[in-house]
Amino acid sequence: MYLPSSAIPNTFLIMGLLLIPLLCAGVEGAEAPLDIGDRNQVFIDGRFLAETENVRIVTCPPVKTNEVSLKGKLGGYSSLITPRKDFRWYSALSKDGIHWRRTSGFQAPEDDDILGILLGGFSIFEDPKAPPEARFKRFDGLANKVSASSDGSDWKVLHENIFPAAAKYPHGMDSHNVCYFDEVLGKYVAYVRVNKVYTCPPERVPYFRTIGTARYGGENKYSRRTIGRAVTDDLSSFPMPEVVLEPDDKDPQFGGVKVMDFYSPQVVPYPGAQDAYFLFNTRYRSYEDWYLSEDMSQYTPTSVGVYNVGAEDIELAASRDGIDWDRYEREPWIRNGLAGSNDALSMYMTRGMHIQGDEIWMYYIGIDDPHTGHEDVQDQYVLTRVVLRKDGFTCVESTYEGGEFTTPPLQVTGNQLHLNIDTSAMGLARVEIQDANGVALPGFSLDDCDRIHATNVTQHTVTWKGNADMGAVASQPIRLRVEFQFGTRLYAFRFATAENS
Repeated sequence: MYLPSSAIPNTFLIMGLLLIPLLCAGVEGAEAPLDIGDRNQVFIDGRFLAETENVRIVTCPPVKTNEVSLKGKLGGYSSLITPRKDFRWYSALSKDGIHWRRTSGFQAPEDDDILGILLGGFSIFEDPKAPPEARFKRFDGLANKVSASSDGSDWKVLHENIFPAAAKYPHGMDSHNVCYFDEVLGKYVAYVRVNKVYTCPPERVPYFRTIGTARYGGENKYSRRTIGRAVTDDLSSFPMPEVVLEPDDKDPQFGGVKVMDFYSPQVVPYPGAQDAYFLFNTRYRSYEDWYLSEDMSQYTPTSVGVYNVGAEDIELAASRDGIDWDRYEREPWIRNGLAGSNDALSMYMTRGMHIQGDEIWMYYIGIDDPHTGHEDVQDQYVLTRVVLRKDGFTCVESTYEGGEFTTPPLQVTGNQLHLNIDTSAMGLARVEIQDANGVALPGFSLDDCDRIHATNVTQHTVTWKGNADMGAVASQPIRLRVEFQFGTRLYAFRFATAENS
């Protein structure tokens, strides 16, 4: 069993910029309480941090298992898919998520298979708007088309030229483009690669002249891979994608040129919480011959005169709407392995996640090669698994001396409060329920709350002097005041009824 790491992860301090003004109930023009009902809530931004003291949001890297699930000519692109009898297209299947067997493609899974994987640069999703004969969709951004099938055994092209010509390669659409039906929007959402064009300084023109002239409209032009988003009601036609994430001035640049790409737009709506999208972004450090001290003669420039080699790792970003992304402190979420290991130089996140009890299993493909594409390394790709706790992408953590936060007014459903929390051996926590004006409700003050201690669980029921039933106060807008001591971490919270806990 692999458990989430206890090492201190990367941090994003919740400072004054994240403070949200408290609008008291009853004041004219006061903001309506946030309706969260009984849905699970995760801490990916300052939404629930109206007032803070000595707490911060931290990113929580997963634990590498270093398992070799598959090895060979896998390529860099893959997607998880839950096995089901009415779908028949898998590259490999697994009964435990650790040991995998290759499949012939068009075959049904066995009854005890729990995970399947598809290799290739497309994404598969079930379309709730489609008739049974076309309910499964295969989105292929590079080929600029969508196909449909009743069960995955026979794909028929449904729409071609779904994106404008200006969006196609070489201006974009290479890489693992993804598409899904967004239940919240009721629309189809695609995240695709966009090769955004930038201007280089005069001294870099000799390097970029050929590719800039051939592809980007000028000898002083170059591009970097960025992530674009497009939304449509009709799969036959997408608008031009709008860039929602690109390297900025905080990211690596040398000699007036950006040298980092966002390689794969692996966006996943998190099924375990309200309003949470995660992006597992492959960051590509482009090697260029004017700033690296190593001998670039070991690499061969492409036909348009530039290098296309470099190291890659995986960064975590999160969003409430899929448009505005928080990259926290931009540290790698999954770091490269030691020199000579299977993921020493390149890694590509597998799309999707598998929730197994209190854990989330995710996969990526690694290779000890800096994106050379050489034929002699094509059989060295390795699929491997990482593990994190449920909801455990980010959390709110106090300093060792202790801290607290208070939420804005919330409208909730249920009579119990459940926490996904880790105090470890030293930590303590208490929760106070306040009215919308910030006044502790009788029987639910900090002093009434039974201390939470030595608890590392994904679902802890909070009690106040032994009483877990807060139904008497849940019908009104409330605020939560959460007190931490000695490094406690809170990953998520949820209101629920006792019978549906």
